[in-house]
Amino acid sequence: MTEEEHQRVMYSGLDDLDRGIVGFLQENARIPFTQIAKELNVTEKTVRHRVQQMQDEGVLSLVGIVNPVKAGIRTETLIFIAVEDQMMEEVTEALHDMPEVRLMLLITGEYQLMLQVFTKDTDEFSEFLMKKLNKVKGITRTNVIMELKVLKSKLKFVR
Repeated sequence: MTEEEHQRVMYSGLDDLDRGIVGFLQENARIPFTQIAKELNVTEKTVRHRVQQMQDEGVLSLVGIVNPVKAGIRTETLIFIAVEDQMMEEVTEALHDMPEVRLMLLITGEYQLMLQVFTKDTDEFSEFLMKKLNKVKGITRTNVIMELKVLKSKLKFVR
């Protein structure tokens, strides 16, 4: 299956025009709608309408993304967490208030939670682990995976 065919199946709620618009916006969210329209052979009004519709439906968000490395974040870590029975709410509340925790997911398998943790360096991560995470009542086991190198970071739409 080609990448284009895979995207059609995976994003079946988007037609070819929507995928084309999203592809341009992923490369440069500030690209003028007139330029997108010209490239996709439609009117600027059509592009503007489609973008607004995707935003209204919650399909598309145009947001500023901070490059963690440029912002001083040198350590990204995934932490899988096993939680004691009947303690999920307490554990997630405690983790929710920790600024180092960028993403928290409820998952299946032998661990119930997965965290994405950003810290400036390994020293700051060690402090987070020892002084914050290890003090959360209800965590029975963790699996800490430190990111070494980003090999792919976003899905690109085929135009």
